Amino acid sequence: MDLVRLTKRNRDGSFGTQKNRQRGLTAMAGELKQLGYTLKTARSIKPKHVNALVEHWRDTGLTKATIRNRMSWLRWWAQKVDKISILDKDNATYELNDERTERSNVAFSLRVDQLNALTDRHVQAAVMLQAAFGLRREEAMKIIPKDAIKAVCLKLKGSWTKGGRPRTIPITSQHQRVVVSAVRQVAEDGSLIPADRSYAQHLRVYERQVHKASLTRAHGLRHKYAQARYEKLTGMKCPINGGPERSLMSEEQYELDRQARQRISKELGHNRIEITDVYLGRLLQGGSALCS
Repeated sequence: MDLVRLTKRNRDGSFGTQKNRQRGLTAMAGELKQLGYTLKTARSIKPKHVNALVEHWRDTGLTKATIRNRMSWLRWWAQKVDKISILDKDNATYELNDERTERSNVAFSLRVDQLNALTDRHVQAAVMLQAAFGLRREEAMKIIPKDAIKAVCLKLKGSWTKGGRPRTIPITSQHQRVVVSAVRQVAEDGSLIPADRSYAQHLRVYERQVHKASLTRAHGLRHKYAQARYEKLTGMKCPINGGPERSLMSEEQYELDRQARQRISKELGHNRIEITDVYLGRLLQGGSALCS
């Protein structure tokens, strides 16, 4: 209600712009509540809330263009409550560059020192799952290993995943087997949320831990999984890692690329093959590229 009052006091732009902004900001308040944050007033917004929203939007598969639009509403909100400094002016800080010009790769591998810096064993186990299987943050927390771990795959229930879509992720390496074994020991018969914490409470612990371990952009682990999976499935580096573009591919390589993207899209929990452009890079550069 405080946000609604704020929009009514500040009638910037056309009537349509005002209504869209009001609906957008109200939706953000609902998303923050869903993520475990209850803001008492519009002035209660902090950098952690901005980061949580961006991570949430990215996890749900929104395009960078859509998220950039929402960031403009967030900046309007912050400006009207005299807290514009809580957001960086440059979208690049949030890895939201314009896809037409941005070619940077946000993927990274989990280092031993970063893993050791995670002193909460439940958080450590969740981050290991994120790195080994490309899980989203929420999925890695809510998974119940004793139910999910099968002989050759992880079977994720819809109640653990974004959008409620169950999915299967293959176990293809010895490293993944070591990870699932370690994770099962931590979780025992439950999830990777300790029994004495709610999801919202554990999310705050997670955020503090990953910040301390310099893993605030842990979504990059998901990118790394997708890229490593692509290389294993195709025998080629993906475009964002310097792999061949369409014009340099044989028909056999192109078919391998298409099949790998479809498979990776499903393993990551997306229902559009085009979303793999975000993780792997666009196959067709400089022309009729796939939309990301």
